[in-house]
Amino acid sequence: MIVYVETNFLLELAYLQERCVSCAEILQMAKTGQIALALPAFSAAEARATWHRRASERREFHSALQTHIREISRSEPFRSLRDQSRDVVAALVAGAEESQERLETAIQAVETDGTLIPLSGEIVKIARVYELYLSLSPQDALVLESVRSHAEKATGAKCFITQDVKGFANPSVYDELSAVDCKVLVNFDDAVAYIRNASDRRHS
Repeated sequence: MIVYVETNFLLELAYLQERCVSCAEILQMAKTGQIALALPAFSAAEARATWHRRASERREFHSALQTHIREISRSEPFRSLRDQSRDVVAALVAGAEESQERLETAIQAVETDGTLIPLSGEIVKIARVYELYLSLSPQDALVLESVRSHAEKATGAKCFITQDVKGFANPSVYDELSAVDCKVLVNFDDAVAYIRNASDRRHS
């Protein structure tokens, strides 16, 4: 089975979010050859851009918050605020390097055990059509056409896993991918169960 993932797959792993365990299991399935994992190359770039934006936003907020805390804690009723807020303030900048390392590790794992779908001029051209006629964002349109064009040339069972319900969970996207025999799944936990069941059926 070919399993397509996109940007939020990488971010789940980078930030250890709610469904990172399922994402790690999908990576392991690719490593052991149970599935063929594929990721649009655009998604790797988008995930890196997201990490840089979040890191910058947190640094800016951290700086502003420290300034406000220093000012407020000059007042007698709030003298202990600086000590009380230390953990919260530290959490804003903690783990930035670790999350970046996890992101790069996830991208490398896909490169090693799966496939990065190149971003071609033809993909960019058709993605623009999806923007106009399916009301997708430029980013989602590029991901959709990357997956669709790859799936069109591939045989066998295929599924596209995304947590971006707003972007991809609509009948038009389902129709585009269904036309190339690719099922859309919008939950990583459900996707793991789906892949397991499909694998069991193949071996039964």
